[in-house]
Amino acid sequence: MGLPPATFWLLFSLVAVYLLQVFNAYVIHLPLESFFGLSISGIMQGHLWQFLTYQFLHGGTMHIVVNGLMFYFLGAEVERAMGRRHFLLLYFLSGVIGGLGWTLFTYPYAGVCVGASAAIFGLLSAFAVLYPQREVTLLLMFVFPVTLKAWVLALGLGLIQVLFTISPSGGGIAYSAHLAGGLAGLIYTITVFRPELWGALVGRSKSVIATHTQARTIRHAEANREEMDRLLDKISRDGIHALTPAERRRLEEISRARGKSR
Repeated sequence: MGLPPATFWLLFSLVAVYLLQVFNAYVIHLPLESFFGLSISGIMQGHLWQFLTYQFLHGGTMHIVVNGLMFYFLGAEVERAMGRRHFLLLYFLSGVIGGLGWTLFTYPYAGVCVGASAAIFGLLSAFAVLYPQREVTLLLMFVFPVTLKAWVLALGLGLIQVLFTISPSGGGIAYSAHLAGGLAGLIYTITVFRPELWGALVGRSKSVIATHTQARTIRHAEANREEMDRLLDKISRDGIHALTPAERRRLEEISRARGKSR
């Protein structure tokens, strides 16, 4: 089965633009990356098209190979499940939100962000939502095969992006763009295609809150009962006049609370 049309043309565009970058680097020497790549200075000058164009540029052969392979394996499945319109909207929305995330976490540092990684992380999130139990095989270091369920892979890679985003040095990789793009893809896919997951998440959160509230109430009641038993033992042993004013007030408070709970 061939690639669906949007996946095919996007992949073709990524490869074609990279070949143009290589040709430009050796022959023409135009400032493609500085003009079309995403940068703080460019955005401040009003070059808002960079939020879209940076997604088609790449920083090297390994960059385009990794992104191209991920896009090839994820894009076709997601487009067939979503349809062309939603697929394109998800892809570019994830890329734009990823770019916004990068500008927020990068400012005021200099640099240029390029690559389709943010959009591809959006596709990964979408794939994990649509096919959470689907097993995906990775080649660690391009040598060691590791098979994981899609939701485990997406969650694991997401946590890695969080850790590197908050680390003092990102090693020149736009982890914040990956994270923001992945979150955009997650929210879009759940909202449009799996809205019941929001209900399940809200219901689970309410259940957890109710459980904690109930446990806290039980602990409070047990503490009151123990304190009341101590005060009653003191009255039985030494008489009510042995209670201090504070102990009397506390006994009255516990008695009123127990009366209301019945």
